[in-house]
Amino acid sequence: MTTRLRTAGLALAGGALVAAAALTEPAANYILTIDRGLGDDALYSPGNPEPREELVFLGIDEDSLTMQGLDPEMVTSEPNLSRMSQRFPWDRRVYADVLEKLFAVGAKLVVIDLVFAEASDPEADAVLAATLAKYADKVILAAQFAPMDTGGEGFFLQEPLYEFIESDPYPEYGFVNLRPDASDQQVRFAYYSSSLAEENGAAAIQGEPRFDSLAGAVLKKMGKPAPFDRAQIKFAVEEPYYDKVEEDTILQIKPGGTRIYKPISIRNLFIPDEWEHRFKSGAYFRDKVVMIGPAFARSQDVHKTPAGMLWGPQVHLQAIGSGLSDSYSFRPIGEWQGGVVLMAALGAILAAIFAIFIKKPITSLVTVIMTITGVVAAAFAYARFGSVWIGPTPFSAAFFVGAVTGQTWDLLRERQERSRLHNQFRRFVSRDVADSLVNDPSIYQHAAKGRKRRVVVVFSDIRGFTSLSEQISPEELFSLLNEYLTAMVKIIFAHGGTLDKFIGDAILAHWGALDDGDEKKFAASALAAAQDMIKELERLNAGWKTRGLTELGIGVGLHLGEVLAGEIGSEQRTEFGVIGDAVNLASRLEGMTKAFSCQWMGSGQFMTAAGGQDALRRIARVRVKGREEPVDLWTATPSEAARTAYADALALFEKGDFQASFDALEAYLAEYPADKIASHLHRYAKQFKEDPPANWEGVIRFTEK
Repeated sequence: MTTRLRTAGLALAGGALVAAAALTEPAANYILTIDRGLGDDALYSPGNPEPREELVFLGIDEDSLTMQGLDPEMVTSEPNLSRMSQRFPWDRRVYADVLEKLFAVGAKLVVIDLVFAEASDPEADAVLAATLAKYADKVILAAQFAPMDTGGEGFFLQEPLYEFIESDPYPEYGFVNLRPDASDQQVRFAYYSSSLAEENGAAAIQGEPRFDSLAGAVLKKMGKPAPFDRAQIKFAVEEPYYDKVEEDTILQIKPGGTRIYKPISIRNLFIPDEWEHRFKSGAYFRDKVVMIGPAFARSQDVHKTPAGMLWGPQVHLQAIGSGLSDSYSFRPIGEWQGGVVLMAALGAILAAIFAIFIKKPITSLVTVIMTITGVVAAAFAYARFGSVWIGPTPFSAAFFVGAVTGQTWDLLRERQERSRLHNQFRRFVSRDVADSLVNDPSIYQHAAKGRKRRVVVVFSDIRGFTSLSEQISPEELFSLLNEYLTAMVKIIFAHGGTLDKFIGDAILAHWGALDDGDEKKFAASALAAAQDMIKELERLNAGWKTRGLTELGIGVGLHLGEVLAGEIGSEQRTEFGVIGDAVNLASRLEGMTKAFSCQWMGSGQFMTAAGGQDALRRIARVRVKGREEPVDLWTATPSEAARTAYADALALFEKGDFQASFDALEAYLAEYPADKIASHLHRYAKQFKEDPPANWEGVIRFTEK
């Protein structure tokens, strides 16, 4: 638990770094910029809300300014087309005739997004004033907050020319100013009303007059005033569409609002064919709210919005549509730096909680990915269906950094632990087994607790090591011993064995104590290892002889039996080992190799598992010191014929016919004089024929180790 708490603390610290960074303005702005862009993608989707069919944009566009494509004779003969062909700003009788034409066909409301603040041609102004007075309750004019022109600081409300609003009733008007976000200069908010104090950067003053914006005035006129002084527009956007940008290139254009409330050229009202067919003789405008405004580049009335680059009148219409549909977007955090810090802190805390309970790297990675994906998906879903955007970036960034920090610590700690275990395991098992144990430490942890096992035990020892140590220098002795032990351990590992320990010059190894397996396979591997150890010693002796060094001899005992396997030691030091009768017997068998002058010897239990008795021979049945149960001794044979002849002599010996056994062994040694094992049995046959043992069971008893 202490380790998990340490990991959780590091995860919390990692996530807290993001929260701390968010206290600085550059980092907070960077995170808010990401969230702002994600929110723009999440909040606005086709059909939510639907564009309002009653809203129409009559644009003063390039075609209306240039009369391009029209017959000059038509332009000359039509008074308003002729006036439009003159330099902009136009003769104001154009707008008067537009009002007359629209209201004649049943338009509900006409909004003029042009600030008529100064006088022009007196006759034209008089005509427009009369028309405005005639339709005062159906027209909304534009005003604007303009900078002081007297050298003072701040803004004032520049109203329409007094002549246009002196009638009773008089046309309503609203300010047209749009305020982009300071962060990225995008227009997201509609200001439905404002005061001079607010426009001048101060707090609203109680009792101070409030002025409607153009959109706010329209909504009031339509009987649906905006519920907020300032609200985030829920932009209506179109479905993605394909656009041919070059001859052979067609691109998919993502959803936007450039074609929502797309400007209709105002000149078309005065082109008979357009009026009759496109506008169905004016029926198109019946019950519509028509906004007249600029849609040409020189007007500089184009604005960057989340829905694309929109003309000023389009933005006003989006604000009106948002109000009519009661569709607004909400960003609770907005540009609040403290909100970024708070969300990042929540991410750091969650990363710490996850670090306590989730340990495995893959599980942790999947959890992090799924959590961040879920948070982002939830944010998008809430924005899409609830119109509320709670940016996931600070939370996700802090959670990710925290989780990565904790997981990195876990990985480093695990790597360190694996390295420690690997080094520990490689002291007594082969590289492959060590890798396996490190990859799944539970195998070792289970084995280390201590359990009964049937294992193959191999015990080897150097012949005459004590006397050898008295004959050569310590340096030569240790050089010889290290070279020998290195070669022997390499063979044990090559055959899948486990090195238990070195006991001076002796080696204790075993098969089957660490992992489950087939004891026959373990026995066969141990037998092959013992035989290879003897061969390797012959090779080493040949090399040492050429170097003028002392040659060595060894004995190897092999046994299969039950042991207790596990970690053994003290609080200061432990090591994996095996203890029990099987270990003792393997040691006794190694000692018996001296009694019979052979290099290796296996018990009957071991040979039954290892197999291959047809190529080996049974030496005798003995009872070793400290153990009442007799054991069969097996080792190599000079040949098949020798094995058969020896087996016949041994059968006579165990039957108790010592004379016959003696005679058979006499004949055997005449043919195989170098067989020292037979010489030892011959000696016992001679001894027993002269002094037969009482209660003979066919077992030779040894009273020394």
